[in-house]
Amino acid sequence: MPSTRSRSQAAIAFPVRKSARSPARLPAKSPGADPRALRLAPVPRGPAPGALSPRTETLPLSPRKRLGDDNLCNIPQALPCSPSKQSRKENKGRRLLFEEQPAPGSPEKRSDPGLSPRRQGQETPRSADLGREPACTRLFRQEGSCYQQAKRVLHTAVPDCLHARERETSVIKRFLKEHVCGEKPGSLYISGAPGTGKTACLSRVLQDCKGELARSRTVVLNCMSLSSSQAVFPAIAEQLGLQAAARAAGREIVRKLEKQLTAKGPMVLLVLDEMDQLDSKGQDVLYTVFEWPWLPGSRLVLIGTANALDLTERSLARLQARPGCRPQLLTFPPYTKEQLASILQERLKQVAGDPVLDSSAVQFCARKVSAVSGDARKALDICRRAVEMVERDVRSQTVLKPLPGCSPVPRRAGLLHVSRVISEVYGDRMAAGAGGARDSFPLQQKILVCSLLLLSRHLKAKEVTLGKLHDAYSKVCRRQQLAAADQSECLALAALLEARGVLRLKRAKEARLAKVSLELEEAEVEHALQDAALVGNILAQGLP
Repeated sequence: MPSTRSRSQAAIAFPVRKSARSPARLPAKSPGADPRALRLAPVPRGPAPGALSPRTETLPLSPRKRLGDDNLCNIPQALPCSPSKQSRKENKGRRLLFEEQPAPGSPEKRSDPGLSPRRQGQETPRSADLGREPACTRLFRQEGSCYQQAKRVLHTAVPDCLHARERETSVIKRFLKEHVCGEKPGSLYISGAPGTGKTACLSRVLQDCKGELARSRTVVLNCMSLSSSQAVFPAIAEQLGLQAAARAAGREIVRKLEKQLTAKGPMVLLVLDEMDQLDSKGQDVLYTVFEWPWLPGSRLVLIGTANALDLTERSLARLQARPGCRPQLLTFPPYTKEQLASILQERLKQVAGDPVLDSSAVQFCARKVSAVSGDARKALDICRRAVEMVERDVRSQTVLKPLPGCSPVPRRAGLLHVSRVISEVYGDRMAAGAGGARDSFPLQQKILVCSLLLLSRHLKAKEVTLGKLHDAYSKVCRRQQLAAADQSECLALAALLEARGVLRLKRAKEARLAKVSLELEEAEVEHALQDAALVGNILAQGLP
């Protein structure tokens, strides 16, 4: 029986379903075409087992059941589209990873079809375009250089030369030459209010005398970084290279350190900054450290710094009974307004060009700071913030040009800027934060602070118990004919003052045994409280 199959018809190697596409109807596919259109491909000619009858193969599908390319719905050339979509179709393919390199012959840089034309235009500027900087930016950069230099010289780091501390510097150098270079053990206690140059002066002397101290071992520790007062012994042992002693506990590590410090060897210079943090029960740590230089055969020279002026007299009374163990004392007084002004002027002389701060602003800052605390770090910080304020004004004027008739922004920091910084940043912490009015500070809290200040002076102690403070507060209120709060309310007042940053409260199991201390300096508290007539009268009369 003759075959009804046409000679020119291709044999199909799999059954044809109604949704299948015939190879004869498939259009030519380009390499960038839709991958879904590449599912079917023509197969070689030849008979295949299991082929369907010619009737089943040649029957055309109905238009409703034609899918894909047969219905001309997935062919890119059939329907018009926007240029961005055509580019998306043509460039579609696998994206390269960061570590892959493009294939040879491919363009080095292709636009990402997933990005909008605006995003594609944001490229890294070339070196030729760097000179095309906006005029406002170039102008600000030229004018801002002097402000950058001024902020750099007004830092609080150790300067090359310390002003107004020549006497203290000579005392420290003489002590090091006599004890370290002369191999004579001894101790020196340096005291002074914060910001009076204790640490800066000592650091400067150690750097200048580095050659003379080369034959000795120098150990410098900041006691603020220690977790507890007992942690000073492992820290010293680790600095001396005694790893085995650093792992010991209790009195064992103290005995190993004493054995090492009394053995033969070079002199050891131990510098303990903020050593009042070694306060412990019975002052065992401080007594042990101060007695090391006086051990038989000791080769230790101790230098300690702290804010407390009477640490050795008040907390270490046992040292006074032994004249040989009494340390040498050196007190750093607060800076005067003349000294602060000279410090600021010497720093600002390092800035090239016209002065950034007016001389009247420098004198005003020195006078204000010396009246409160004499803290040189605070004076430097105030001037630096004033320079930053002027820098922001200059930048805003450069970017946005002032309107005609408007006064230009000043190029120097004057009295207005320094006064604004003092009132905003270093204003009275005892005033309200929002309004800044002193009347918003409650009267009972003011009287409690006055009582704490008077009691601290009377007892010559920084910390007092809440019971003693409440007794003094009640007496002050009774003398002024005011109603006093009870002990529980007094504890609540102390908690509010702690939240303001005025007091420090160490709670105990019993409220009466809680310890209260001033967080601010006494001079700053007294200066803030003497504005009111009643408070000034309380401070003038003292404790009843």
